[in-house]
Amino acid sequence: MITVNEALTILQENLPKPGREQVNLNNAYCRYLAEDILAPEPSPRFTNSAMDGYALRWRDVMNTSRDAPVSLTIIGESQAGGPYDKEVKSGEAVRISTGAALPAGADTVVRVEDTHERDNSVSILAVRGLGQDVRLKGEEFQAGERLMYTGNQLKTRQLAMLAAVGVKNITVFSIPRVSLLITGTELVTSDDAHIKPFQIRDSNKVMLKNAVLEAGAEVIRCEHVADNLVSTIQTLEKAAGEQPDFILCSGGVSVGRHDHVKKAAEEAGFSELFWRIRQKPGKPLFAALKNNILLFGLPGNPVSAFMCFTHYVRPIISFLQGQQMIHKSVTTKTLTEIINKGNRTNFLRVKVDFVAGEIPLISGVGLQGSHMLSSITHADGYIIQEPREVLEPRSLKEVFLF
Repeated sequence: MITVNEALTILQENLPKPGREQVNLNNAYCRYLAEDILAPEPSPRFTNSAMDGYALRWRDVMNTSRDAPVSLTIIGESQAGGPYDKEVKSGEAVRISTGAALPAGADTVVRVEDTHERDNSVSILAVRGLGQDVRLKGEEFQAGERLMYTGNQLKTRQLAMLAAVGVKNITVFSIPRVSLLITGTELVTSDDAHIKPFQIRDSNKVMLKNAVLEAGAEVIRCEHVADNLVSTIQTLEKAAGEQPDFILCSGGVSVGRHDHVKKAAEEAGFSELFWRIRQKPGKPLFAALKNNILLFGLPGNPVSAFMCFTHYVRPIISFLQGQQMIHKSVTTKTLTEIINKGNRTNFLRVKVDFVAGEIPLISGVGLQGSHMLSSITHADGYIIQEPREVLEPRSLKEVFLF
């Protein structure tokens, strides 16, 4: 058996290559950038007004006040989408709307509430300063400035920015493609009307499929495989032929007479990376590689399968989307003494109690059996505790969040 860190190192040395593709802005929500984006144009694109008011020359109104207002002749209007195309000269003003282009000759905008219009003239009652309420071309950024970085996720705010500067197509990391194979003759789905006393309801299919989706990947194949070597080989070969990034097998990786995944993977042309890790739960985890396709043989017990997926598979899915291969975590304090009395690294599921202004506290979730889904259902994450490690009450400990 190898250690947890040794397994992670082997996986890091055999990571698949991230794919890239171009997508339209309308289809880019939640995708990750595969290249930096430079501004194709300045923002604002042209000098414009920040308020409804009057565009004029500062020299004409610099000494105005409510006791001594300056009167200017109104010579036209600049609307959003309909600019005034002549020059503003001394003694003149142009009505202007928010977002409308500032006419040539004007350098200041006076708000409507600081004016009084009558006939074809406007009295300027107050002015704050040269250039007030004017948005200068390029004041936010100039063309060629870096707007976003490789690895940035495109959500509402980012997409709005790209639309504002006219970006249409974006190079993003390809969504990782996953084939999911659930082994076990004893399994039945929730769709089956009747379950026999010796059968087990399959939770791994639902759990792993949604874990893949939560991680940002897509499931391109999801099927049940009976405990038969020939059918397991055939299914693996068929799945590999579809060129997924991952094949995830649930069950069939231990040492029983009906555990065929490891042998079937070898027959299908996969090269073993490791088998069995000194951890609990998830000891029989199997990993193999073929033509840039990673195969994971997850344990059949649902908690073991979920913990192995969370600690080993999910970070690689993130890596394929331009993210760092790290685990999201938080520093916490223990409430009580926690001891790992075993000889394997323990992934202990815990609850995290967040208190404003304080270090979060952790507590156990009760029974920790690898077949007991309540241990992950009611947990917020897990701590990694080495063999014989003792955590005293109030000890600091990192929790890896689900």
